[in-house]
Amino acid sequence: MRFFNFFRRINRGIVLGIVLVIGLSCYLTVDSIAFKDEREAIKQVLEDYTKDMETFLILPEQYREIGVAVPDSVIENKIKENNELVGKYFLSTNSYGWNLKESVTTALERILKSNHESGNKIKSCEAKITRVKSIAKHGSNLVTTEAVINITTIATTNAEAFHVFYGGGHYDSGQPENSADMTFLTRSYEITFTCEMVKRNGVWMFSNTEGMSTMYR
Repeated sequence: MRFFNFFRRINRGIVLGIVLVIGLSCYLTVDSIAFKDEREAIKQVLEDYTKDMETFLILPEQYREIGVAVPDSVIENKIKENNELVGKYFLSTNSYGWNLKESVTTALERILKSNHESGNKIKSCEAKITRVKSIAKHGSNLVTTEAVINITTIATTNAEAFHVFYGGGHYDSGQPENSADMTFLTRSYEITFTCEMVKRNGVWMFSNTEGMSTMYR
């Protein structure tokens, strides 16, 4: 009798184990299907940000030529426009206590004013996400994303550029300066970057940058 009771307990354990395995498998399958939509939403945010990023340092067409003076009001309007765009993509605070939104807006404002004061120009900027290498899930509302972006700019030699999340420095190692010999140069580079994204109010936003490498061409 004891043997049969023991046998029944074993059978119940096996059945319970099978039910748990099936339940877990179903959960993982459903979760994977649901997250597929989130992956597409994240990729769309990356693409949208890339298109808006192209415009960050581009002034109205009539002010892009070398030697053409730019009114201070144009720079101030561009700063306001950038602040609104950045607010669409970046969180003001994250779990590390870093205000990424403020960091980006401050960098853009500094670069715009630096190029304005030195007379340097950025004529055009084209950016494109060429590959999303990975999207790693860390819970329902947190991911780490690694992607590759190609950027091509036409700018004067000492113009300061903007690389994905912050300033990328000058086109050469010198300080920006006024020069009668300013000419436009075309520069292309590929940036591989890793960032953290958080879903807030149904929207994926950048919350932290974790690394970046640049390959100039």
